[in-house]
Amino acid sequence: MVGMVKRTQTSPSVGRPREFELDDAVRKAMDVFWNRGYYDASLPDLLEGMDLSRGSFYKAFVDKRGAYLRALDAYIEDAIRTVGETLHSNPSPKAALREAFSRQVDLSSGTDGLRGCFVVLAAVEMLPEDKEVSARISRLFRRLQDLYAAAIIRAQALGEIDPGLDERTLARFLVCQIQGMRVLGKAGADREETRAMVDLALRTLD
Repeated sequence: MVGMVKRTQTSPSVGRPREFELDDAVRKAMDVFWNRGYYDASLPDLLEGMDLSRGSFYKAFVDKRGAYLRALDAYIEDAIRTVGETLHSNPSPKAALREAFSRQVDLSSGTDGLRGCFVVLAAVEMLPEDKEVSARISRLFRRLQDLYAAAIIRAQALGEIDPGLDERTLARFLVCQIQGMRVLGKAGADREETRAMVDLALRTLD
């Protein structure tokens, strides 16, 4: 998923340069935390998974928590960007909504389904005690709801969705349905079961 660590030339006249690409390191940390969880991921696990020396790790992230929060932020931004792009990918807002929702079938079944959603795993492991993680997850869900609500409003303006439906309530329903599908995927829901849930949920757009 990520490239190899990129080496840079050292210079005796300046401080030791950062010998890796920070974005690559963050995404490798994400994989470690995703596979092991925050508490079970040890520093040696992270150093091996990120291909970093102890000194480089501390210089870039300060500690394990710093790496975890950076990984969570990266996952959240990826999710927001992907959903936003999908919801603007079709001249028909309703069709774009269906595409965005239908993509969850792949993420909620098979190997991806068993791996689960990084944010859902973070919520189960870290909430409600960790206020920083809680704030990030709450912000993600608000932003997702905003994206879905805006697409619903566009579809209503074009007569594709009943304008009498409350866009915020419908958006919250869709986001909750998606997260529920990700949890069921972790429990081994198969593709046909997941597709049936998507079809049922999408009837709310008719």
